[in-house]
Amino acid sequence: MSKDNVPYHTKQRFPDRTNPEWVGPIVDYKELDLLRKFLTSSSKLMSRRRGGTNTQEQNALKLAVKRARFLALIPYSGA
Repeated sequence: MSKDNVPYHTKQRFPDRTNPEWVGPIVDYKELDLLRKFLTSSSKLMSRRRGGTNTQEQNALKLAVKRARFLALIPYSGA
């Protein structure tokens, strides 16, 4: 397994959320590397607690993942 395909098994994706300069991830359906960080190995969306996102960021991620799946940019299920 290469370094780019390392599974993300940390408690939180963004531990530095307490920093006042934190803006959050800029979510777009074309940002596949960012979207894959928030998917589990079975291609499910991570929970808010594990992903370290707030409600607005989680909803934006959900919409971006749905759009990327519809355009076949990411799979619906794990391989």
